[in-house]
Amino acid sequence: MIIIFLGSGCGTIASVRPIGKGNSSLSLSSAGPVAPVFGIDMPIPYAVLRYRHGLNDNTDFHCGLHATMLYLGNIGIDVGLTKHLFRQSGWRPALAFEASIYAFYHLNEVSSIRAFPEAAVFARYDLLGDRHAIYFGSHVLAQYTNPYIIIAPFLGFDFNIGHFGLNLEGKWYAPTEDTKYRVVDYKIKPFNQGAVGFAWGVSYQF
Repeated sequence: MIIIFLGSGCGTIASVRPIGKGNSSLSLSSAGPVAPVFGIDMPIPYAVLRYRHGLNDNTDFHCGLHATMLYLGNIGIDVGLTKHLFRQSGWRPALAFEASIYAFYHLNEVSSIRAFPEAAVFARYDLLGDRHAIYFGSHVLAQYTNPYIIIAPFLGFDFNIGHFGLNLEGKWYAPTEDTKYRVVDYKIKPFNQGAVGFAWGVSYQF
């Protein structure tokens, strides 16, 4: 269950703003609900390496390797697209839709292969001449067992300096689920529903 919990919002959002046709970026991000890790309360360090490429001025392709899963002897990948539907206009924020497939495989166990569809809808307000942004929305991930749909609302900040970017996000993982009796002792669980976590990501555009 913890893998699905993390998969509902692993790393930071793949494409906060369109990268532009022909441009690419590499990013490293980590996200997870706050829980005891080696005796310290901190976001579970679920790390993802991602490559992103601009197919056109409003559509980005992305693929990711889930580094923490690899460390644990598993293969975890995601592949998807982000469509930036329209730009900000006055108080109306920019709006984007992202869809991905997440796949997991425990080494040498073909029967362990699992794939999960994931989507996100988010709005964005650009700040300081489009160099930075604040954004908010929600991930939605589907699985095979109850609960069949897991959501993860988020609020994030995007900072850009030249070719480098930094993202910081707060997430509420599975707010519709009762986490009072979960095996993992999540530390921030409003009303015993879901778990609050945090994410960070760094990227380089080329």
